[in-house]
Amino acid sequence: MKRIYVLPLLLVLALFTFACGVVRTSPFGEKALILIPTSEEVALGRAAARQIESHSKMCKDPVINSYVNWVGQKIAAVSGRYDITYHYKVIVSPELNAFSLPGGWVYVYTGLLKHLKNEADLAFVLGHETGHIVGRHAIRRLQLIYGINFLLSLTLGGKNLSQAEVEVIKVLYQIVIAGYSRKEEFEADEMGAYFTGKAGWNPVASIETIEILDRLIKFKPSGVTELFMDHPTNRKRIENLNRWIRTFPKSWLRNPFNEERYREKVLRRLNGHSERGKAGNRGRSRSAETAGRKA
Repeated sequence: MKRIYVLPLLLVLALFTFACGVVRTSPFGEKALILIPTSEEVALGRAAARQIESHSKMCKDPVINSYVNWVGQKIAAVSGRYDITYHYKVIVSPELNAFSLPGGWVYVYTGLLKHLKNEADLAFVLGHETGHIVGRHAIRRLQLIYGINFLLSLTLGGKNLSQAEVEVIKVLYQIVIAGYSRKEEFEADEMGAYFTGKAGWNPVASIETIEILDRLIKFKPSGVTELFMDHPTNRKRIENLNRWIRTFPKSWLRNPFNEERYREKVLRRLNGHSERGKAGNRGRSRSAETAGRKA
């Protein structure tokens, strides 16, 4: 009799585990099996954020920082994922990039901010990265690479990480910087455009942003080359976004882009910093020349 009940019991336990681990990973109803608890995800993201910020030049301009975080928090408020705290930060670097870490950390480079045209473009960039967090894309990758038990064994509590924890963070950084699969990038684009519209900006900014990047990036694969790329081409991303935007409420297409506010809060300040830096360098050069003549 005992043997008769073993199989049903195992089946019930398996279904219970599956049900507990299945979470919603997009506002469109997609779900995935995630067996890493939120607390572990946040701890991993916090540890990685600490490492990144200690080795990066973080933006010190309070206006830019406050503005980017304000836009990000409006995106977070419509993301559908409310079990974590979101952090939106700016790194001073000429790179045309942005990335996110598990548990709620989003970073955007000043190099990208300088090329965006308006607030809606920024909203899409932050929405795209928030989409990676909502979709648990990095966590799902790490689950496949390391397995559940190993990830759960990480403590990640203090500043002094073990060698194993350092290696996991290195792999995580490679994942978020190198980019995700075509499917994951498409999902993040779709969520980014959706969050942009729902938060009150024009979702057409998603296409505008991809077009800006397309003009700036020299390497544009096509044909056979495109087939072997994990990352989708900008052309494919634009085609996909056009399809999704047609399904959004028509009223979203009347939402603003807010160009002037973006110029005031970001572009003028970044350009002002650049001009002051150049002036300082010219001043130092003239001082060096004068000192040389005196010598």
